Amino acid sequence: MPTIEDAYSTNVLAGVDLSDKRYYAVKLNSSAQIILSGAGENALGILQDKPASGRVGKVMCEGKSPAIYGASVTAGNSLTPDAAGKLVLATGSDAIVAIAAESGSANEIHSVYVVSRATSGAIQKSVLTIPIKLAKVANGDVLTNFTPGFPGSIVRAAFVVTDPVVTASKLATLNLEINAVNLTGGVISLTSANCTPLGAVVAGTAITANNTFGATDTISVEASSVTAFVEGEGVLLLTLG
Repeated sequence: MPTIEDAYSTNVLAGVDLSDKRYYAVKLNSSAQIILSGAGENALGILQDKPASGRVGKVMCEGKSPAIYGASVTAGNSLTPDAAGKLVLATGSDAIVAIAAESGSANEIHSVYVVSRATSGAIQKSVLTIPIKLAKVANGDVLTNFTPGFPGSIVRAAFVVTDPVVTASKLATLNLEINAVNLTGGVISLTSANCTPLGAVVAGTAITANNTFGATDTISVEASSVTAFVEGEGVLLLTLG
């Protein structure tokens, strides 16, 4: 059940009708009035009541608040507003406005830790690089239980070809795991056709859930559906944030 731990809240005039937007992310407009935050935007905080336009609304800027999700969310995910002011997984340069305290699905209300920031686009990222000789890939782990040593999430995966494949009809599927649990998304389908020419980038599918790790958690990469390659090399790139 969502809970409230109010560390700091403020009362601000609503610049639009927010009477049905309780627990949505809100920001300040140019008149210093609250309106809904847009996709990936910074937020003043989470709206706590239901103000009509021109009425005062209460906004929690720091603390633990109920919030409405706009998609599936896993506890520990960094969250950003979507286009409707609901909270979804933050990726790329999205502003992080909260951390999920509970897992949930779209249009459900769950507890989040409000971590409102003054600016967007300051999320620190790193890229884990894993060289792979394709002829060595068989069904099973390509990377087993690597511990990054810091908390974060896997936000993107891709394979970059450094030595092209020339033998036809070869393939392998790579999927990512945290503590031996598959991510939702991040699957890379390698084939003879897409592992050429030199420098080709094979993007993984969009990562949408089960992608958050702690300082002691492990990351693994697993291969399946392998029709053994004869040659070819590349680098698996995992963007961590």
